Amino acid sequence: MTPADIDRVFGRSRLKMVTGEHVEVFREEAPPGERRRYTKRFLCTTEGDFRHWTEREWRILARLVGHGIGPVPDVVQFDRGATGRPALVQTYDAGVTVDHWATLLPVERGGRALHHVFEDCAHWWALAQHCLIALDAIHELHLVHLDLKADNVCIPLAPADFDPHRPGQVLHPRFGQIALIDFAFSLVAGDSLATALPIGHQADYAYQSPRLLRALEAGRRGDLAPTRQLDWRCDIFSLAAMLQRYLPVPGTGATGAWTDLRHADAQALIARLLDAHSGLAAAQRPHRELIAMASTALGDPGLAASLEQGWHLSDEVLVPRAQTPTPVTRIVLPMHAVPESGGDGVSRPASAQERRNGRIRSLLWTAGMALAGIACVPFMAQAWLALQESAMSRPTDEQVAAATLPMEEIVEPPPPGAGAVSAPAGAPDVEAAPEPATEPAAQAAPTPAPVAVAAPAAARPSPRAPAPKRTPARKAATARNVAVVRKSAAAPKAATASMARLLAAPRFATGAAPGIAATPVASVASAAPVVAAPAAPAAVSRQVTAAAAATPAMAALPQPPAADPSSAAALLPQEFGARASTLIAEQLPHISQRAERLVLRVLHAAARMEDGWQDADVLDAARAVRLAPDEALAGVARAAADAQRLNDAAGTAFWNGRDPRQALDLQLRAFGADPQDEEVAGNLAYYYLKQRPAQPEVARRMALYALALHAARFPTGRIEDWTTLAIASALVGRERDASNALFVTLVLSPNLGQTCRAASAAYALHGERLRVPAEALLSRIRTWGRSQESPFCRWPPSWPAGARAP
Repeated sequence: MTPADIDRVFGRSRLKMVTGEHVEVFREEAPPGERRRYTKRFLCTTEGDFRHWTEREWRILARLVGHGIGPVPDVVQFDRGATGRPALVQTYDAGVTVDHWATLLPVERGGRALHHVFEDCAHWWALAQHCLIALDAIHELHLVHLDLKADNVCIPLAPADFDPHRPGQVLHPRFGQIALIDFAFSLVAGDSLATALPIGHQADYAYQSPRLLRALEAGRRGDLAPTRQLDWRCDIFSLAAMLQRYLPVPGTGATGAWTDLRHADAQALIARLLDAHSGLAAAQRPHRELIAMASTALGDPGLAASLEQGWHLSDEVLVPRAQTPTPVTRIVLPMHAVPESGGDGVSRPASAQERRNGRIRSLLWTAGMALAGIACVPFMAQAWLALQESAMSRPTDEQVAAATLPMEEIVEPPPPGAGAVSAPAGAPDVEAAPEPATEPAAQAAPTPAPVAVAAPAAARPSPRAPAPKRTPARKAATARNVAVVRKSAAAPKAATASMARLLAAPRFATGAAPGIAATPVASVASAAPVVAAPAAPAAVSRQVTAAAAATPAMAALPQPPAADPSSAAALLPQEFGARASTLIAEQLPHISQRAERLVLRVLHAAARMEDGWQDADVLDAARAVRLAPDEALAGVARAAADAQRLNDAAGTAFWNGRDPRQALDLQLRAFGADPQDEEVAGNLAYYYLKQRPAQPEVARRMALYALALHAARFPTGRIEDWTTLAIASALVGRERDASNALFVTLVLSPNLGQTCRAASAAYALHGERLRVPAEALLSRIRTWGRSQESPFCRWPPSWPAGARAP
C-alpha cells in the first residue's frame, strides 16, 4: 500500500473523495476516538443544476432509518443551505467500500498473499450473503437502489482502531455491519418523481440492468412511466455483476480455497440472480432462497474457519492488480423537459393557452377563498371562545416543565369507566420536586431506587380511544395541576417530603403489567427522592393517585434524615472506586460486546414489531437477554450492602446536592462494591450521561451490561436502562439503535404519554443528535393511530428550535 492508499482508507484528516463533477464528497477531519463523518452535496454545474438531489437523498435515508433498516449509514445532519449555498447531508462513516477492499488492501496469511479478501472463497460467499440480506431489507420497503456497485457498498473492518503502521495486527471484514450508500438516485414507492433520473449508461462496467437502461432512455425523452415501474430486479442484476467481477477465473492458479465444486456453486448463484432479473416480478421475491444458497455454502467448516481467522496487510507488491477502481456513476441530463400528463393518462406538453387558463383558475380560486374567509368572520366568534376555553387542556409551558416532576403523570381525574375513586375533600395535594435549574425540560432519568407500581389492566388507555370530554371536574383538575406545578417550583423541599411520604405508604396497586416486576413501595422510603423516568412504572400515575385516595387513613412512615454523601462515602472502603475503574477499563469493553449481541436481537424485534402494546416478540427477546454466569464479572467479590448504601448516597448527591460529579464518584464505588447489581450498573450509566461533557461511549457500554445482567426483579430490563441506551447510542452516532431502543420502551411502558414525554425531553436536553430517534418514535406512534392519547405524542412534534447539546 502506498501512503496515499493508507490515508484514503485509514486517514482521519479532511480529504476530498473521487467523484463526478456534479457532486462533492468530503471526509471530515476526525480526532482519534471519534467516528469519521462524510459530507455530501450536489452542485450546480455548467451541465445542469443537481442541488435538489441532496435533499432527496436525505429524505430517503431518513425514511430508511425511521423504519429501522440496518444496512444504511447513520445520518448526522441535513443542512438546507442559505441563499446561494448548496444544501448538504452528513453521515457517519459506514466502513471501507468494497471497491477499496478490492483495490487498496492486499492481504496475506499462512504464507500466501491475495490481491483482496474476496479472492478467498469464504469471503466471496459472505459478500454475496450479506449483500442479499441488505437488499432484502430495503426491497421490503419497495425501495430500489438503482446504482448498486462496489463503491456504494461498505464493509467496516475490525478492530476499529486498526493501525496499518503497526506490524502483526489482524483485521477482519465485519460483514454483519454491511451498509449501502448513495441513495440519491434510488426509486421509492409513492415518491413523486418529478424529473428523470440523471444516470447515464456506464460502458466501462456492465453493472446496469438492461431494463434500467431502457427506462432511463425513455426518461431522457420525457416519459417517466418506465422509470416508475422499475423494481428490485435491477439491483439483483447489479449484484450479479459485482459478484462476477470478484469471482476468480478457474484455471488461473487462484488461491483462496477455491475448488471446482465451489466455483460451480458460485457460478450457479450468479446464474440464479440473472434468472431472477430476467423473469417476471413474482409476488414473492426470491431473496430468502438466494440467501439460503449462500448460507448453505458458508456452512462448510473450512469456509467458516476462514472467516474467523482474519488477515494481515500484505507488504508484497502484487502485479498486476486484480481489479481497477469501479468507475464513477455517469451523469446524463434529459434531452427534453418532462411533459405534463393529460387527463387521458397520455403524456403531452401543455399548451400556452392551457398555462394561461391555469393561472386564471388559480387567481379565481384564491379570490374565492379570501371572500369566503371574510364572510365566515361573524360566525367564528363562538368557535374562538370555545378555543380559548379548551386552551387549558393543551400542554402549557408549565405543564411541559412538569415533565421533570417525579410523577409518571400529572394528577387528573381518570376517564369515565376507568375504575378510579374520587379523592375525598380533605385529601392532601400531591406535590413533587422539580429538577434542578441546570437540567432543562423532561429528561430520561433512571431512578436511583426504582419502584415498579403497575397500573391495573382496566385503567390502561385503549388504542384509538376518544379523548375525554371537558367536564367541569376535568377543568377543575387541570387548574389544580397548574397550581401543583407552581407550588412545587416555589417549594421544592416541601414537595420532595410530600412525595416521600406518599411513597412511604403501603403498596398502591397489586397487579403488575406483563414483563414488569412489582416492588413494595415501602421498601424505598429511605432512598433518595424518586424522579420520573421515561415510561417508568415506578412513578405515580393517575391510577396510583386514585388508589391512594381510596385509603385516606393511610399513615405516613417516619422519614429518615437525608444522608450526607461525604459522610456516607467515608464509612466505605476507598478501594471500591479503584476496582471499578479497573473493571470498566479492562473487562467492560469485552463484556459489553457480548451483551450487545444479545441486546441487538431485542432491537431488531422492536424495529419489526407491528403493534406497540406488549409486543410478544419484543418481550420474549428482552427476557432472553442474559449473560452467562461466567461473563458477568462473577469472579469479583460482592459487598451488596455497601453497594446499596453508596447507590443511595449517589442519588442524594445528584438529586439533593445537585452535584453530578460527586454522584458519579459515589456510584463508581457502588459498582466496585457490587458489579453484578443491575440497578447500580444502570444508574452508573445514567450518571455518565449527566457529566459535562457527557461520556456516552462508556454510558452505552454500561447500559448494555446492565440490561444483560437480567435480574429477577426486572425480567425484561429496566425501562430507565433502555432509555439510557437510546440516548447514549444517539450521542455516539448510532441513531438506528437509539430509535429501536425507544421502540422497546413503547412495549415495556404502561404509559404511552410518559414515553413520548421522555423522547421530547431527550431532544430538549441533548439537541439535534436526538431528533431522528425521537421523531422515529413519534412517527411510529402516529402510524398506529395513537398520537391523540397524549399531548406529548402529537404529530408533528412542537419541539423548541434551540435545543442544546451537552
